[in-house]
Amino acid sequence: GTTGDGNKKDKHLIAEKTILQRSKIISIDKSGNTNHHVLMSHNIAGSVVAGCFSTLLGHPLDTIKVHQQTKPKLFAKASVLDVAKNITLEETGPKRRNIRRLFRGIGPPMANQMVMNTVMFTVFDWIKANAKSQNMEDTSAALWSGLCAGFAAACISTPTDWIKIQAQTSLVNNQAIGGTSVLAILKREFVSKDGRIQWKHATATLYRGHLANLGREGVFTMVYLGLYDRISHVVRQSQQQDNGSRGGDLGMARVVLISSFTGACAWLCNYPFDIIKSIQQASGGGAQRLALSTAAKQIYQSGGIMGFFRGAGPSTVRAMMVTSSRMLAYEKTIQLLKEYDRI
Repeated sequence: GTTGDGNKKDKHLIAEKTILQRSKIISIDKSGNTNHHVLMSHNIAGSVVAGCFSTLLGHPLDTIKVHQQTKPKLFAKASVLDVAKNITLEETGPKRRNIRRLFRGIGPPMANQMVMNTVMFTVFDWIKANAKSQNMEDTSAALWSGLCAGFAAACISTPTDWIKIQAQTSLVNNQAIGGTSVLAILKREFVSKDGRIQWKHATATLYRGHLANLGREGVFTMVYLGLYDRISHVVRQSQQQDNGSRGGDLGMARVVLISSFTGACAWLCNYPFDIIKSIQQASGGGAQRLALSTAAKQIYQSGGIMGFFRGAGPSTVRAMMVTSSRMLAYEKTIQLLKEYDRI
């Protein structure tokens, strides 16, 4: 009788775990270990909040970075403040500063970050759960998941980055025909004089620099999320050993410190890919379009090896701000939603 009751209990537990697994609350590896991961609805909410918050903080420095990367002759010896002054200076009427110019082109990257964060965190979580179910070593699983998540995110970020860069780089002389809004850029580039959309040209242009961007997003997410996952895991284990708690909540300070560190490491690793992508996407169409190798050669000729890190200073500061604010907003949103679910 006891054995029969035990078997029934085991069957109920297996059935319960299967239901939870299908609803994406947990996954179970071959050893029977339970791996908790995030509900899809929570993931989307956390990603949207993180995207808005991080973009508002990071976009002004991103605008400065793009100008330094794509106009080395104009800003070769200029400080970050000098570049910002040049961008914000009104060129018609009274000489005054317009801070909104630093936020020009913010629409596409904000929308991009909302969608891309959802893809990035969801793919990372899903790949890692599956990798661990195949008994892959934890660090390898985290890095592999980050690489795959970056490749998925690149398919979204390449076209939105191209639109953003067109809006940002038109600010120096403000002479872009038809304006610098998203719709104006798309109409100017892809709609012919007789009103027809040039689909083939649009696809090729929007995905200009995609190979460099695959390297950029893949390396970045692999280091950023992969390292964050492993470091935060070690910190949680240490908390659990020290005070006997579950070690689930890292706390705001630890989230900011860990994500700032991993974000800075990730950005320095992927920066050469980023500058190549920016040069490619800022180039014109037709004969002016640059291949990856041509863009890399151009960068090397103008600045040697250090040319691949031009503008890395403010860009790394921006990366630390963006990655820490993104992870903090994401983690706290997930935590609040979990607490709400318990009510």
